[in-house]
Amino acid sequence: LYLRYLPTIIASSLITLTPPAALAPCAFVSFLLLRSREVGNQPGPPALHGAFIKMSLWREFAAAGPGCAAANGLLNCFETTKVKLQLLHRYKHSFASSEHHHPLNAAYETPTMRGIMTQITKEEGVVRGLMTPGLSASLTRSMLYGAYRVGLYSTFREYLAGNGHSNENNGNKKEREVALKHRLMSGVLTGGIGSMLSCPLDVVRTRLQADSGLIQSNNVYATGLRKGKAVRYRGMFQTLITIYKHEGLTRGLYRGASVTVARASLLNGAQLASYDTLKRTLNWDEGPILHVTCALSSGIIAQTLIMPVDTIKSQMMLGDGYKSVIQSIQRNGTFWLFKGWAPACVGQGTIMVLQMPLIEEFRRLLGVTAI
Repeated sequence: LYLRYLPTIIASSLITLTPPAALAPCAFVSFLLLRSREVGNQPGPPALHGAFIKMSLWREFAAAGPGCAAANGLLNCFETTKVKLQLLHRYKHSFASSEHHHPLNAAYETPTMRGIMTQITKEEGVVRGLMTPGLSASLTRSMLYGAYRVGLYSTFREYLAGNGHSNENNGNKKEREVALKHRLMSGVLTGGIGSMLSCPLDVVRTRLQADSGLIQSNNVYATGLRKGKAVRYRGMFQTLITIYKHEGLTRGLYRGASVTVARASLLNGAQLASYDTLKRTLNWDEGPILHVTCALSSGIIAQTLIMPVDTIKSQMMLGDGYKSVIQSIQRNGTFWLFKGWAPACVGQGTIMVLQMPLIEEFRRLLGVTAI
């Protein structure tokens, strides 16, 4: 019973947690949740009912955005840790010191997932150091990116398979079988579209997480990767404006867009295709057990496949180019491409476990068929 009402609670809480840019989608979702129950439980005028049914694609958007935002917001700590792990080498010269066993970065005595999270917790606290860095950008991005990558998935999948819209009533028309290639292509396309639209927010989120640390009264970082350096960014909107003013659009807000879109396309294709395929293979009844099992498996599979692209993306978003990436591989070896794999898999698997059941429940409440 709790799972049935959880999406409504999450949707309401997001209105207070999400920045202004995402308030409208959250309010719209709350309206749709209430409206879906009214339409489903009361006769109502036929015209109103028909108009609501025609909003199928919008309902798919509305079901996907809040689910993605809630999951990513709750697990922002793993994303922060992953970004810091991936960028340790970038501050090699700034922090090289013979006093530490790990000269790559004196800001963190033990450059591992557990070591970094433990040290950040001691120095900055869990909320300030791990949960909130880049949170506003992460939530706003998730609302936009999630709405496209998951909300459009079923529609693209059915069209690619030749079945029309996933929620259309095709009468006696026999539906064609949806193959793995249709699922993969659908995930790749929707992930690419969503990523291209939300790339500036991804750049902002990455930089805020990389720079995060305690700030002294003289406006200099006391902890973190930029320990001893002046503060560059203060918040989501200020970061957007600063990057645009100093670096422009293509070299700033869309820095590394090619890698970002490639990463998102591969990740979404692997995530949703494996999730969708596992659901059909297991053939269990629709419910939390099926959703959680398939979500966890698909999250780990997808993150492992895209880990090298993920690492390259993080470096390029900090302002580096392909030449710097090649130099990093030469210095640190190919294993560097999988730096941060553990927190990334923990984060991605957990995000999927929270995200997909929520999205499936939102879809049920809004009268949309399961993925």
